[in-house]
Amino acid sequence: MKLLVLLAFLLTTLAAAGPAPKPAPRKPAATASSAALLRKFNLAPLWLVSARPAEAQTMLGCMGPQYRPFNLVFEKVQRDSKNPALYHVEGKSRERERLLPFSGTITLSAIKKVKSQYVSETAKPQAQYQASGRFRLTESATEEGAGVFTGTLTVTFSQTPTGVAYLPGRQFWWSPGGGGEGSTFTSTWSSAAHPQPIKLVWASNFMNIANTVMENFSLGERGPHINPKYSRVGWQNFWDNEEWWADAEEPAL
Repeated sequence: MKLLVLLAFLLTTLAAAGPAPKPAPRKPAATASSAALLRKFNLAPLWLVSARPAEAQTMLGCMGPQYRPFNLVFEKVQRDSKNPALYHVEGKSRERERLLPFSGTITLSAIKKVKSQYVSETAKPQAQYQASGRFRLTESATEEGAGVFTGTLTVTFSQTPTGVAYLPGRQFWWSPGGGGEGSTFTSTWSSAAHPQPIKLVWASNFMNIANTVMENFSLGERGPHINPKYSRVGWQNFWDNEEWWADAEEPAL
C-alpha cells in the first residue's frame, strides 16, 4: 500500500513539473569582430608610396568647384605600437605648382568582411574586406599658405597569399565595368588665410572612379579622351609619369 502511495506521489510531482526543457540550439560560430580585424590587418602597404617598388602607390584626385587635378603621396606610414587602428603618416600633396609636405594620422573605426564585386585573373584572394575611418593631415606650418586636410576614408581590399592588396577592376579606366578595390579619401581643406573649406576627393584608383565624381569626365569608348572642360584646368597632363614628390638630387661637387 505504501508503495502505491509513493508511486502516485511521484507521478503527480512529474506532471506538475511539466516536460523537461529542450537544449538550447547551438549558435553558429561568430564572424571575426571589427576589433579583431583591426588588430589582424596592417593596411600601411596599401597607402605607402614605395610599398611596391615596381608600382608607386600615388593618389590622384580633384579639388575645388573646377575639379582641378590634385596629387598626394604617403611617404611614411607607421602603425601605432599601442593602437592598431591608428596610423602615423607623412607625405606630400600637389595642386598645380603648390607642393607642400604634411604629417598627420589615419584612424580606422571599423573593418568588415564583404562579398567581393571584383574578379581578378591574376590574383586569388582569400577574402575581401572594407575598412572605414577618418584622417587629419596638417601641412608644414613653415610653408606659406599651409592648411589642414580633414575627412573620412573608405578602403576596399583583399587578403592574398602575399598580404593585403587591391584587386584591379576593368582593364582600362575608360572601359565599362567596376573600378576595382582601392582607398578613397573624401576631404575638406582650409587654412588661416582661407577659412572657407575647399572640397576634395582623392583615391588610389581615382581614374577608375572619375566618372562617378566628375560628370562626363571621359568621352568616347575607344580610348582615353578627357572632356575638354576638365582638360582646360590641367587634366590633359595627368598621365605624365613623373616622380613629382621626390626630392631633387644635389649636384655632386
